Amino acid sequence: MPMRPAAMARHSQRGALFGLDARIALMVFSVLAIVAGAAMVLNLNESRAKGLAAELVDTARAVENFHHDLQTDIFMALNEPTEARAFQALYDNSVVQEAGNLRGRWNGPYVRTASNRHPTYGTQSLQKRGPDHTKPCDAETLCFLWLVYDEVPTAVVREVNELLDGKAEATAEVAGRLQWSQTEDAHQLLYFRATKALTWTQGVN
Repeated sequence: MPMRPAAMARHSQRGALFGLDARIALMVFSVLAIVAGAAMVLNLNESRAKGLAAELVDTARAVENFHHDLQTDIFMALNEPTEARAFQALYDNSVVQEAGNLRGRWNGPYVRTASNRHPTYGTQSLQKRGPDHTKPCDAETLCFLWLVYDEVPTAVVREVNELLDGKAEATAEVAGRLQWSQTEDAHQLLYFRATKALTWTQGVN
């Protein structure tokens, strides 16, 4: 039997309402998915930041232990002083001088890694800088050893900075124990002030 005009109208309205309900449900689902995705990213960044902060503190302690054992600045202990070898000396004593029994006093490895290549954050090195990582060491200022990672996402850097230095820094990039510089590929060069250097010079006397 052909559908009457009134019935057809009611059927059309039900179809339209069903279509509207579906579109609303899809819109709500999309918004919830975006919110959930953003929350997951934030939680992931926070988790990574906590892990990296603990790692930085542990490595700074490793440098201090190296100084304690060898009783000399880490750069001064190297047979060929470079920023890469300074980090390498924390896990490999072949880069440490034999003279003065320096290699004999080496009591490492001081870090868990056996490579300068970090599994997540690029290349690791130790650099001598002033209190501001953009300033070089000299005889007139305090000199520090900075632990450097060269491929850290900006969001992770900022999370780590809040954990280690707090939120009150006006110029966080060049203040506090954790500092950073922009790289060409939108990552950050992260600088963590590990410990005071025992000398401002870069190499062997």
